[in-house]
Amino acid sequence: MSPAGFAGLRLGAPGVYRDARRAAASFRPVRLDVAGFVGVAPRGPVDEPVAVARWSDYQQYFGGFEGPGLLPHAVRAFFAQGGVRAHVLRVAPLPRAPHPAAEEACALHRITLARADAPGAGPGSATPCEIGLRARNEGSWGGRLSVRWEFTGAGQFEAAVTGRDLALPEGRTPPAGSVLRVRGAGLPPAGRFFRILELAERQDASGQRRRVAVLDRPPGGDGGVVGARPPTVEAEPVTATVTVADGDPAHPRRERFAELGLGPAHPRYAASVLAAESLLVAPDGPWPAALLPPDAFLGSALSRPVRPGADRYEGIGADSFEGPVPVELLPVGGAESVEDPGSPVAFGTDRMALVPEVGLLCVPDLLWQYGEALPTTETPPRDVGARFAPCPPTSAPMTLHPARPRGLLLDSAAQLPEIIRRQQRLVALAERQRRFVALLDVPPGLPVRAVARWRAAFDSSYAAAYHPWLGVVEPDDPDRLAVQVPPSGFAAGIIAARERSLGLPWGPANALAAGAVTAVQRLGDADCDELHPLGIDVFRAERDGYRLASARTLSRDPDYVQLSVRRLMTMLRLVLDRQAQGLAFEPHTPQLREELRGAVVRLLRGLYRNGAFAGDSEDEAFFVRCDERLNPGWSQGLGRLVAEIGVAPAHPLEYLVLRIAQDADGAVAVT
Repeated sequence: MSPAGFAGLRLGAPGVYRDARRAAASFRPVRLDVAGFVGVAPRGPVDEPVAVARWSDYQQYFGGFEGPGLLPHAVRAFFAQGGVRAHVLRVAPLPRAPHPAAEEACALHRITLARADAPGAGPGSATPCEIGLRARNEGSWGGRLSVRWEFTGAGQFEAAVTGRDLALPEGRTPPAGSVLRVRGAGLPPAGRFFRILELAERQDASGQRRRVAVLDRPPGGDGGVVGARPPTVEAEPVTATVTVADGDPAHPRRERFAELGLGPAHPRYAASVLAAESLLVAPDGPWPAALLPPDAFLGSALSRPVRPGADRYEGIGADSFEGPVPVELLPVGGAESVEDPGSPVAFGTDRMALVPEVGLLCVPDLLWQYGEALPTTETPPRDVGARFAPCPPTSAPMTLHPARPRGLLLDSAAQLPEIIRRQQRLVALAERQRRFVALLDVPPGLPVRAVARWRAAFDSSYAAAYHPWLGVVEPDDPDRLAVQVPPSGFAAGIIAARERSLGLPWGPANALAAGAVTAVQRLGDADCDELHPLGIDVFRAERDGYRLASARTLSRDPDYVQLSVRRLMTMLRLVLDRQAQGLAFEPHTPQLREELRGAVVRLLRGLYRNGAFAGDSEDEAFFVRCDERLNPGWSQGLGRLVAEIGVAPAHPLEYLVLRIAQDADGAVAVT
């Protein structure tokens, strides 16, 4: 092809050239199956969304079922139903960090090493010092940690010494900040530690340039070294290996960090690596700049606990989930909104709402109310003799130790206004972001008429409600007792699995709740007949388990009653909003309008073929207009590109009406 065939591309000598033309616009559906969970956990990052891809990932970060929160049950139900990706946020007890109470809740451990820069110490002397490591986040779990430091000398080499310059042989380039154990004439048999301040090049007597390591002091006569300065010494770099062990009996964890340096100039400085990579510990306070092993024999060091850490469940309240900023003042958008210096600090559900890929929001502990467990009393068994006679008087009741604190739910009847307030704020958050649907749990124990009154407080297509609460058995519970859990976790997994297997147009219902063995309330057919028109999605008891019977929203708009329609329209808006950004600042030409129209048509055509739209043809299913009538000259002068898009979403089949007739001859017809 001649050079004239490449418009805007300047060609010179034969070769490979990059075509600078913009690729044609192409729109692809975005996924909405990623769930966001906010709740109470015994461990894990606080007010920080963490992406997990399986139940074991959740256990690694947040632990198991040992805490009083319902968060682990919801996340486990999500993955058991077929969900594949979620973001989890652990709410913070109040007051939040950096308040001293929050800092004191993190376990603290100390390790005894040595330092070479102690005030008043002479050159070459090492002074014992302690460094601190705190648990990565608050909770009593940090008291089970143990940290072991081991030191290794490897890669020994011989080198000539001139003052503080240590000539490096070919292939030996320990980085600046390394610690060397040096042996030689005038040095102790076990050697002595020196630090590399920098690497430099020096010209020797023959005129050749050689690479040298500049040490913190001469290995010769300074610092109490006896004898003349040795012409050659044996040197070996010393690195640390830090092993962190978590003694969690249910899910033990172990981290190992090797080849760590002992000074800030080292590229793998221990404090920096632990701060950036460890999930279990972080440096506490400033560390000395010149750390050394405890002795020249490279003995190991084991941590000792100083502070056990604490579970502050009593500090969790409504403000832990909400944050101080009104919903209408929160930023709208993705994670970049969090980094904006002018944006308010977001906590709890407000922070999770800013995760750009979250399409479902579930807050299983939203009804949390902390309460101390009451002491229980037990009457000792009475002595029963061999003869029939009056029983002896009962002794005073024996008081048992109180059980561990547990989170209690708000009373569904007495505290219904507070429950509604919390849930309304969650719905307002979803409506402001317009990216996800808030999955609400109908307060447990409400009779059907009270559920109707509760439902009257909501009117939004960005919310769906599920009922009743279900009972599951914890895998490690030896007593096999059912635990009451909210149904929204099961619903989130069903929605995600249905989208991944069949697509957004398919209603996320008619699926069993995996692992549910009972329900808090038994709902009959008459109850379901009342709740379904209200938009309450019910888990009905059937022979094979508890089946989600519908997938509706809490909207009173008939166009957005179906959850699949709401999510389909959300997906279309997100696709156009995110993927059409590349058209900005392009010349407004008929070709650009046709390109935009063609890209949208191709997107809608693919959805139509997958059953997303009603109609016997594409003309009945959707339309896309982007012409001069919508883009007159004055509109183009304002920098606008206007397109009109209309779709007819397909609604899931909910009712199947059969007519059975038998004629005089006995023939049966079904229509």
